[in-house]
Amino acid sequence: MPVRRPLLPKLLLATFTTLLASGIAWWLWSLRAQRSTVELTSSEQDGPAWNGDSAYVVDAAAGFRPRRSSVSRTPMLALDDSDVQMVEKHRDRNALLRATDLPEKSPLPRVLVLGDSHVDGVVSTADNFTSRLEAASATTAHPYLVLNAGCGLYSLWQHVLRARDLLGRFHPQVVVVVVFLGNDFLDLDNPTVPHLDDALAERPGGKLDRPETTSARQSELALRDPNGQLFWQGLNQALYLLREPARRDVLVQKSRHAVEVMERAAEAADAEVVWVLLPSFDLVFPDHTAGLGKVTAEVVQAGVQRTMRDAFAGVLTARGARVLDMEPLFAKDGSLALYAKDFHIYRRAHRLLADALAPLLAALLP
Repeated sequence: MPVRRPLLPKLLLATFTTLLASGIAWWLWSLRAQRSTVELTSSEQDGPAWNGDSAYVVDAAAGFRPRRSSVSRTPMLALDDSDVQMVEKHRDRNALLRATDLPEKSPLPRVLVLGDSHVDGVVSTADNFTSRLEAASATTAHPYLVLNAGCGLYSLWQHVLRARDLLGRFHPQVVVVVVFLGNDFLDLDNPTVPHLDDALAERPGGKLDRPETTSARQSELALRDPNGQLFWQGLNQALYLLREPARRDVLVQKSRHAVEVMERAAEAADAEVVWVLLPSFDLVFPDHTAGLGKVTAEVVQAGVQRTMRDAFAGVLTARGARVLDMEPLFAKDGSLALYAKDFHIYRRAHRLLADALAPLLAALLP
């Protein structure tokens, strides 16, 4: 009979290996200078860098967009220290997140996906929900192409501006707008990029026209690492709404206008629109978030983020819009691994998002 090796040493070795890998990834991720690299893979000219960041270029429509034909690499892991990855993201010649260039003459239907850095993703291109959707459709009788035009730092209004620019170029049958409920509304109040003013007039980007308040909110929340990035992925907006309650109704009006313009633009291009509500960590895990500090607990207990989310959902309901709300699916899953260490959605969440969107797209596409 074969000799069976003791199980305990194997378990200890596996545990040590996992902890070592997580520790290395966390160390790399925490070194700001080494968090991300961008390598240009083409000599294609693509305009000047935006705001000194080589990952973005100046864009006439939305102010900025991702650089074409580029590759970025970033170490990342899940919030529970699992799923250690070296994330590799590819941009095609159209600045879309794709492993290969978009086929120009393909007869397949097209789905245009818009959103901020959660759509842009902190996962490798193959793991992004848009890649998963396209790959899964290729195994069915009705394949389609998915055009990921997500861009970090975009607001809800910039999703609209990018859509208006791309609808006529790519003629998608469906437009998916992923609204990140943690900061897409706050970013509507950023006058340094193309934006809506309080009278809902379209304005170009300019200078900050009021005192900067972000630093004060960051100091007030006083989040300690590794939770510091939650400020940018939800709590900045939440504290803004708590300390400046008069802005909530203004942001609701701006978001309503953005929805109306998006729907009209898609209708004119014979495209259907699906709105995805993507919850921030504080909405899915309020108790965990409240435990991070006194001010954080105040923000969570005030429910300002929930109120803003409900107001926007009400805007969509009033229009009879198609809506996919991911929060119930995230809450049912209940794993911290839904989010990455920097509080973007991570690989587990991208899988859930792809699985939830697939039947909706199948019903809308020929």
